[in-house]
Amino acid sequence: MIGVSVPESSPIHTKAVRYTKSQMDHQVVTVVSDPQVDATDDGHMQAYVYIGNFMFNTDLVRIGYARVPDGQFSKRQEFIRKQQQAKQRGYGRWNTTTTAA
Repeated sequence: MIGVSVPESSPIHTKAVRYTKSQMDHQVVTVVSDPQVDATDDGHMQAYVYIGNFMFNTDLVRIGYARVPDGQFSKRQEFIRKQQQAKQRGYGRWNTTTTAA
């Protein structure tokens, strides 16, 4: 997904995968490319994923399950705003409190 970087092999990665599956299960999605973004080095297409009119990529950033990676893409400023909100609210990866499990 464009604009989304999730650390692999971490609790946040597990939560992000679980959340993504729950949101996309049995949904019709629209995949939209960005002319500013090429395929990954291993040939995978990168895209914005929409459920109806809702862009799912920004949701992962908004709830703190992903950060905005380096690089250019046309909707970058929208993603940066969502990341700043997540940081300010201490969501997901930006949560600095520790709780006992």
